[in-house]
Amino acid sequence: MSKSLGNSPDPIDLMKLYGADGVRVGMLFCSPAGNDLPFDEGLCEQGRNFSNKIWNAFRLVKGWEVAAIEQPDSSKIAIEWFDSKLSKTITSINENYDKFRISEVLMSVYKLVWDDFCSSYLEMIKPAYQKPIDKTTLATTLAYFEELLKLLHPFMPFISEEIWSLLADRDVKNRLIVTPWPLANKVDTILLANEAIAAEVISGIRTIRNEKNIANKDQVALFVKLNEDTDKSFDSVITKLGNLSSLTYVDLKVDGALSFRVKSNEYYIPLAGAVNIKEEIATLKQELKYTQGFLNSVMKKLSNERFVSNAPEQVIDIERKKQADAEAKIKAIEEQISAIQ
Repeated sequence: MSKSLGNSPDPIDLMKLYGADGVRVGMLFCSPAGNDLPFDEGLCEQGRNFSNKIWNAFRLVKGWEVAAIEQPDSSKIAIEWFDSKLSKTITSINENYDKFRISEVLMSVYKLVWDDFCSSYLEMIKPAYQKPIDKTTLATTLAYFEELLKLLHPFMPFISEEIWSLLADRDVKNRLIVTPWPLANKVDTILLANEAIAAEVISGIRTIRNEKNIANKDQVALFVKLNEDTDKSFDSVITKLGNLSSLTYVDLKVDGALSFRVKSNEYYIPLAGAVNIKEEIATLKQELKYTQGFLNSVMKKLSNERFVSNAPEQVIDIERKKQADAEAKIKAIEEQISAIQ
C-alpha cells in the first residue's frame, strides 16, 4: 500500500467502523517486531471484538448482586490461581517492554484478558443464575479488573479510561493514565500447573457431553481412578464448571461408563440416566462398521504393490496415517461398547 498510489486505508473511516482502540490494536497486530506484514482490516475487527469483550466483562461483573455470604471454595482457589497468572504475565510483559517487543506485550495482555480472565476466571467465580456473589470475591475481582485496565491502557486508552472511571468514583487526579504500573507478586508454578490439568478434565467432561448430547443443565457424576498423585485443590472448580452431581475417587475401573484420560489418570462418566443405552450402543456399532469399512479400503490400497511402488512417498505416508487413525478409532469404539454393555 502506498499513499502516492492512493490505496492506503483511511484511518478515520476505520475508526468509524471499529473504534479508535480497535484500530490501534489491529495496527499492532499487523506489525510484530522484525516483520513486515500486509495490512489486514480483519485485525481491526478483532480489536473491536476485544473491546466488546472487555466491556461485556465489565457489565457482567458490575451487574452481580452482592450479599454477605460465605465464599465458595471454587472462588478461593480461582483467586489464588489468577493472582499467580497475573503476576507471571506482568513479569513477562515487563521483560518484553525492556526489549521493546511491543507487539508481544499486546499479545500477552490479550491472552490474559480474553483467555485467562474472561474465559476462565470469571467462569470459576460466576454465581449461579439469579444468585448473589460474596463480598470478598467481588472486591477481589474488581481489584483484578483495575490491574488489567492498567495493562490495557497503553494500547486501548479510551475504553480502559472509561471503565476505570465507572468502577469507582474518582477525581481528575486519580485518572488511569497517572496510576502506578501494577507490580508482580510471587508466582505459584505448581498451582498454575494444577489448573492446567483441571482445565483438561473439564474439557474432557464437556467433550463427552457434546458427543452424547447431554445438556449442560443436566448434572452427571464423575468417578476418578488415580494412577498417579494428583492435587485435588481444583475439585470444586471441576465440579462447578462440569456441572457434576458428585466427584468420587475410586480404586477400580467403572463399568457402564464412558471414559477419558488426563495424563495417566482415568475419568469415568456413567451413562445410566444420562443417555439411552440401547440407542448409544446402536450408534456406536454403526460408527464401528463404517470405520472398519474405511480401514478395509485403506488396507486394499496399501496391499496393492503397484500403488505402493508408483505413488509418491508423501501419499503413502498419508495412507498409513489414515490406517493408524482408523485402527485407533476402532479400538476406542470397541472399548466404549464394552464399557457400556
